[in-house]
Amino acid sequence: MRSAGAARTAGAMIAGIVVALACASTALASPYVHAHRGGPLKTVRGELRPAYPENSLPAFRHAAKKGFVLEMDTRMTADGRAVIMHDASLKRTTTCTGLVSDRTLAEIRRDCEIDILGTDEVSRHLGRRDDRRAKVPTMVQALALAKRKGVGVNLEVNNYPTDPDYDPTSGFVTAMAQQIEQSGFPPSDLILQSFLPGNLTPFQADAYFDAVEYSYLSFQSTNGVAAAIADASGFDYISPQWPVSRELITEAHAKGLQVVPFTFDERAPVRKATRSGADALIANDPAVARRAAKAVEPDPPPVPRAPSKRACAGLRADNLARPVVNLHPAKGAPRVFALQYKQDLTNVVSYRSFRRKIECMIRDYVVPHLAGKRPNVVALNEDVGLMTLATGSRGAETREIFSDPGNIPGCEGIPSPCGVAVALGTLDAAYASQESAYADRFDGVPGFSQAFVAGTDTFARGWMQTFSDLARRYGVYILGSNNQAEFRESVDPAEIDEFADPDVKDPQSAFVATGPEVYNEAFMWGPENVTPDGPRPLRNVVASNKKVPLTDIENLISLTPGPSTGPDAIENVRPYRIPGTQARMSFATSLPAFVYDGGPVTPFGEAPGPGIDPCSDTSSYYMYCLDALGANVVMQDEANPGLWATPGEWQPLEWMSSTWRAVADPTVRFDYNVTPHMVGNLADLVFDGQTAITQRGLKGPRGVKPAKASCNYVGNDRFLPEDPAPYEVYAGPKREFLGLAPWAAPDGPRSELRAIGAALAPGSGDARENDYLETAVVADLPFPPVPRRDNCR
Repeated sequence: MRSAGAARTAGAMIAGIVVALACASTALASPYVHAHRGGPLKTVRGELRPAYPENSLPAFRHAAKKGFVLEMDTRMTADGRAVIMHDASLKRTTTCTGLVSDRTLAEIRRDCEIDILGTDEVSRHLGRRDDRRAKVPTMVQALALAKRKGVGVNLEVNNYPTDPDYDPTSGFVTAMAQQIEQSGFPPSDLILQSFLPGNLTPFQADAYFDAVEYSYLSFQSTNGVAAAIADASGFDYISPQWPVSRELITEAHAKGLQVVPFTFDERAPVRKATRSGADALIANDPAVARRAAKAVEPDPPPVPRAPSKRACAGLRADNLARPVVNLHPAKGAPRVFALQYKQDLTNVVSYRSFRRKIECMIRDYVVPHLAGKRPNVVALNEDVGLMTLATGSRGAETREIFSDPGNIPGCEGIPSPCGVAVALGTLDAAYASQESAYADRFDGVPGFSQAFVAGTDTFARGWMQTFSDLARRYGVYILGSNNQAEFRESVDPAEIDEFADPDVKDPQSAFVATGPEVYNEAFMWGPENVTPDGPRPLRNVVASNKKVPLTDIENLISLTPGPSTGPDAIENVRPYRIPGTQARMSFATSLPAFVYDGGPVTPFGEAPGPGIDPCSDTSSYYMYCLDALGANVVMQDEANPGLWATPGEWQPLEWMSSTWRAVADPTVRFDYNVTPHMVGNLADLVFDGQTAITQRGLKGPRGVKPAKASCNYVGNDRFLPEDPAPYEVYAGPKREFLGLAPWAAPDGPRSELRAIGAALAPGSGDARENDYLETAVVADLPFPPVPRRDNCR
């Protein structure tokens, strides 16, 4: 749902102070295609022919298999059950006559078979013995099918004064809302549409439907006012009857609306709608519509050639360590590469420089150890895309300020993150045009997140396209996260002029935010496309996760947390099964990996109280919910904004309560935890840590004494009086580390480590300033885990 944001803030400097600390998406250069009434037609030698009964489970099943959004209609039975049917009367499509509202569900299911193939004029009667006849589905059945298949639903609320079954009370909508909620269908995957805005108002008033998107349907006679009505109603889409002018599409886009015309039966109108910038299409033959749309989508940007060995040698960090490698080849065991990436200004001068840096890390740390005929998973970090906001000419001034953190004007004697404030304030000026346009479009952008929304095009064509391309090039899974808005890909010339990066020559499309909300979202790209529709950087995304709960600093900069209750919360954390393996991977981006029972400092081994559903609130029971859903690999992408060797409470000891606890706490059953840290200074802000992979029940090789088969983060070899009492269980060497990256200096007394941490910090003037370690940890993850294998590599 498009929500009104707070008024634009003038506090650009305050926004910049915390913008680097925090650590999505919709379409459409190729528009999404909605299968009208399930897509009951097919085109044979240029002629439309009936293929499936309209609004039937067979039609929906076929369309869902192809990845189309399922468009469907609702009517209400005499006993208040929502069924999927377009007409108020049963006569046209079933063996019965009379109104749907005059019969109970049991009567309709018993007596009224769908006996037509196709829809409207392109249909034919099915004989009594024809096994293609179908039962009238309930709305709950149709939603359950869509949920199983992982596709979206566009559901029309068919309650109109011109219909003989019109219900002037709230009964129709109330019953429909209750049954949608009972179905467990994720609201974020649902569009509710209607020709009558009042049909949608009760849903908008119900907090359960906050994540639903709303669409105003209009006939030719009202197309001219559709955008104004939808905007005034707080809707997300207009769905006008085709044909539609490009001017209407541009007007709708300027109001922050997406455009989904109906109904398409031929290729030529589909091609025209696609060229005009339609965001989605409703079609009776969705397969033909998809092919027609793709025939006119802009050519994809060329994928640059892989960098040479010589080029990669010049891009390596100054402080390098050989990868920590612990292989145990086994059938069905994914090989995981946890990359400890050192962020640097030189990596974000251009899209090309960022791509080359990431690809060189893959060539250095991944390619030499790729597993043959088994999945390979390359794990990068939280906020890996954040610095790319300073890409290109718009980021030149910001990069200059970042380059000398000890001499930032106005920050003399002022502690971090003053430098980040000054530097990031320049990005507000650089993206001022986009910030203003989005503020007008969304009635304001919440708090301090405006720079992230304004940078949508930079993020999508930069770090996201890079990860997408490299996953396909090397046949691997790649993951990372960023703070960004959900987006679509637009070919609307007005939006290209407004939002495309001005450094890009003759852009054919622009990536445009679809709302003011900014999420800390992790994405995992796979080696092959999983959809042919939507923005190119998203077509091979196999899993994603919106961070919840958020840190205090993320709340301060107005990030939006992921869903914490209801079906959307469960889908947000549901494990992804890596094909060909038993690995069920869920994300826990930093803070959530510490949250077991109400907060980050909860007793080790203490499960939630009796009767508590761990998935009832993922902001309180995040890790227990992952466990309840069957996750066996926790992917903990990290960007720790602070000294690793801290002056106060010891960060390495605290991190044991996530990376190690996941595989040691007896109240959960995770087999593995993978924690890749990002390191490197950003202006006067530190990012540091030690990358690790841990395994449950790991004991080390036979014959090796536990003391010699154990290891620890730096400064964590024993519990000290200064440490918090609840953390005593996390102190000392542990055997569960499959691989642990070294720190920038060898282990030693905390006082010495703190001195080194201070030398690494920005503005220290020491020879070691910003000399953090770049490396990787590589390990096979067999199932079940092997207790007696090498450890502490």
